Amino acid sequence: MLAGVPDIVEAVEERGQPYLTSSLCVFEVVDGRVGSGETDVVGVRQQFGGVRALDLNEQIALEAARMQDKLMDDGERMAVRDLLIAATARSTGDELIVSDSDFETGFLTEMMDVTNLRRAD
Repeated sequence: MLAGVPDIVEAVEERGQPYLTSSLCVFEVVDGRVGSGETDVVGVRQQFGGVRALDLNEQIALEAARMQDKLMDDGERMAVRDLLIAATARSTGDELIVSDSDFETGFLTEMMDVTNLRRAD
C-alpha cells in the first residue's frame, strides 16, 4: 500500500479505517529505508502515520507460540516475525491483509481471515 500499487491501495481502502498493523511491520517498513546512518526514522514513520501500530505483548507472544506448535504438529513452520504479525492480527479479531507468500498456509487460513493481495507471477 505504501508503494501506491493501485490494486492494493483500493483493496485496503475498501475495508475502511482504522488501519492497524503490528509494531513489527512498522520496523520492517522503517528498516527498508535505513542505511545512511542519518535516516530520520521518525520521519519515515510519519509517512504512514494514519496506520496505528499494535504493540507486541506477552499475550501475542504466547498466541504466536501456540500457532507455531500447531504448525509444527502438521510438519510446517513459519518464521517467528510472521507468526508474531499473524498473532497480532488474530488478537484483534480482524482480517490479516498481506502481500506475502509466507502467509500462505492452510493452517493460518483455518485459524483466521487472511487475504493475500500478492500478485500471481
